[in-house]
Amino acid sequence: MQWSRYNLLFESKNNGWLLYNSGSNSFLQMDYDAVKFIRAIAQNPNMDFTHRPSLFLKLRLGGFLVEDGKDDDLFRILKMRRLTTAYAGNHLMLTIALTKACTFDCIYCFERDRTPSQITDKTEENIIRFIKKHKAISSIGITWYGGEPLLEFERMKSLSRKIEELGKDYKASIYTNGYLLTPEIIGSLNELKVGGMLISIDGSKETHDKRRFLIGGGSTYDKIIENIDNLMRSDWKGHLNLRVNVDKSNGLEFVNVYRFIEKKYPELFNKRIVVFPSFVTDVHLDLDVNCYNDSDSIGEFLLDLVREHDIDALGIFPSIALKGCTLIKRNAYVVGPNGELYKCTIDLGDYGDGELVGNIDDMTNWNMSFVAEGMVGASYLNDTQCEKCFFFPICDGGCPKIRFYNNRDNGNRDTCTHLKKHIKEFLEFHYERKIKAIK
Repeated sequence: MQWSRYNLLFESKNNGWLLYNSGSNSFLQMDYDAVKFIRAIAQNPNMDFTHRPSLFLKLRLGGFLVEDGKDDDLFRILKMRRLTTAYAGNHLMLTIALTKACTFDCIYCFERDRTPSQITDKTEENIIRFIKKHKAISSIGITWYGGEPLLEFERMKSLSRKIEELGKDYKASIYTNGYLLTPEIIGSLNELKVGGMLISIDGSKETHDKRRFLIGGGSTYDKIIENIDNLMRSDWKGHLNLRVNVDKSNGLEFVNVYRFIEKKYPELFNKRIVVFPSFVTDVHLDLDVNCYNDSDSIGEFLLDLVREHDIDALGIFPSIALKGCTLIKRNAYVVGPNGELYKCTIDLGDYGDGELVGNIDDMTNWNMSFVAEGMVGASYLNDTQCEKCFFFPICDGGCPKIRFYNNRDNGNRDTCTHLKKHIKEFLEFHYERKIKAIK
């Protein structure tokens, strides 16, 4: 037997002794007598348990006390599951940038090239041909992207119809600034299988309009709120994610947006409408904003939301991570309006830097070395530090694109989870909430 390397035992100021295991996601509160016994077990896992059978059972069932070598087995099992997810061949994910044009001129936009190009009839047919070549797939997930995709709503409808005619399980989502979300478009969303929508609101009207304004200037806040009202009063069956793009100049505005939406849609809040922070970084661009570039400051921000405002923005209790992104998935691509193919949305418009995978018009001349660099070279699954890390089961390795940049220039950009330096505080808050809910 051995004491799991994924165990964390610590004394909470207000809640006594807490024991957590990141491998099983088990969490226990312990009395002091149990702690003395646990410390002895940690030193000698093969000691006699006969006088504490119930505690022994808890430790075994919770994954705190494991058979020799089981932690290594768990690492390999988690790695296998994540590789299986990344290399699955039955699902195709396409993020389709219908145009690079946009109605907004946001201060932190990463898209350098905003030429008013859009998908042509030829590229539309090539997209359908590209999907048909993936004969093993049973399902298709499309994210409509831009620029502002609603500028090309007719093209979106045409492509949706042709994709649905392929007879696969088909679902779609859309990233939109929300300004062009007319009642006519809202009325078509169910038919177009758009089950998810993401819109950004960066604070109160004054703050938002200073950050997300029309090209040439002009307020956008009131129109977006009006359109969201129309959306949520309609018969649309999907889920709305409201993103607050947070940097160190507008952090408290997240609370304003959260409370505003919570009050405005009490029956839908955290059911069909979710408000979450997205942290603006400048690891790849020279942005004129005060960014969040390290996991420590992100963790502090999220803890402050809980401490000061009782807001759990991204989940204070860890979860086993099995997500991944386009860069590391086998059947996942970003399609530009001219048919160009990428493995990350951040690469849209970055010609000449080796970020272009190929073109949907020509399936024979692909930059496979770049694909391999992203899928294999940037994978945290091959990182020896990650392999031995306590957080491995509850961390998805951070942004693969940042790891990609680190590999390119031997950089030391932070890719760790925001939990890393604050895990005890997050667990304490979770425990207190759980006790409060019981009472």
